Amino acid sequence: MKKLLLIVSLFILSTSITIAQNFEIQHIINDVKATYAPDKRICIYDIKVVEKGHTSILKGEISDFEIYKTLISDIKAVSPATIDSIRILPDKSYRKNYWGFVPLSAIFIRVAPSFSAEITTQALMGTPVKILERKGGWLHIQTPDGYIGWTSTDNIQRINEAERNAYNSLQKVIVSNHSAFVYQKPDIESDIITEVLMGNLLIINNNHSSGKSSFFHVSLPNGEKGYILADNVLPYNQWKNTIKMTGDDMIKLGKTFIGLPYFWGGTSSRGLDCSGFTKMVYFMHGIILPRDASQQYYCGQEIDTTNGFDNLQKGDLLFFGRKNEQDSTKPVIIHVAMYMGDKKFIHSSGQVTISSFDPPSPDYDEYNKSRFIGAKRIIGSSMKGFWSIFEHPWYNSSNQGK
Repeated sequence: MKKLLLIVSLFILSTSITIAQNFEIQHIINDVKATYAPDKRICIYDIKVVEKGHTSILKGEISDFEIYKTLISDIKAVSPATIDSIRILPDKSYRKNYWGFVPLSAIFIRVAPSFSAEITTQALMGTPVKILERKGGWLHIQTPDGYIGWTSTDNIQRINEAERNAYNSLQKVIVSNHSAFVYQKPDIESDIITEVLMGNLLIINNNHSSGKSSFFHVSLPNGEKGYILADNVLPYNQWKNTIKMTGDDMIKLGKTFIGLPYFWGGTSSRGLDCSGFTKMVYFMHGIILPRDASQQYYCGQEIDTTNGFDNLQKGDLLFFGRKNEQDSTKPVIIHVAMYMGDKKFIHSSGQVTISSFDPPSPDYDEYNKSRFIGAKRIIGSSMKGFWSIFEHPWYNSSNQGK
């Protein structure tokens, strides 16, 4: 009887120790998530601890290797016997071939691998992406701004980092018109290969003149070749060297989108949501903003608007939403616009349109004035929360720009 009681006591003690240990491990999992991976839009972090016998096992998946190393280090420090069964993305079957370039003018990216799932963003032709995994005809990808989602465009060719860098070193053009066509021949009467959109990046093969028109012979990311009118594009280095990061230039480009319909998840000239609009305008000036308004809010330099709008400059980002009663430093951001001067702003709301904070103005927007939160300045500020396309490693190689 005493022996049985001893066995039961030891079992209860062992179970209690395991429960306490798993509680501590779960606390570490939660702490690492809160510190390093709070935004599920840019990092997959789905980790849990399970018990098998009296052994603790880590299950789930994570898309950031550095965060994974931090997690394992912290857990092993308190529980060396914990078994690591975490799946690290990109999928290990890809080895190092988990890079690719968007082959179409714009692809939809959804929150889940289903056509009924919400569209969260788009990616433009020539955008480098990281391919995390594949399920059926869907690819789980990450874009240069960190955004993660699923696309049904499963014909993105998988390449390694060296091949990505080699592709980046090739001469390119960027589409500067809202839309254009790539033709089979240097003749606008020839068959169309594809439509391209503003911000698409194409490889230059050579120049070609035909009659009164000048064309570039270009290659698409999928290897197709064709011809595009030179008036519809800018050579990459010319674009890089002639960009004017001024508020006037931002507003000039932004106004060319007026009337374009609002499209949830849109970041292309086929349709834009509010943050897609600001993202596109800044991208065409060499700046990669985060995807969503709530992410863009943490970019750049905060501008004091407590006494009105006199401190604002053209091109500043304006944010709208509601205050967070629990944390005043983290308001709930719902909408973003771009300041035009004279209390006017341009934004995608129903369609790309101009509104005003000034009550006498015919464009007065009482609703958005009532939910105005604050403003951030990107032009001339340090690279806080955003990137230069010319310095972003996914777009560059040792030869880029030479």
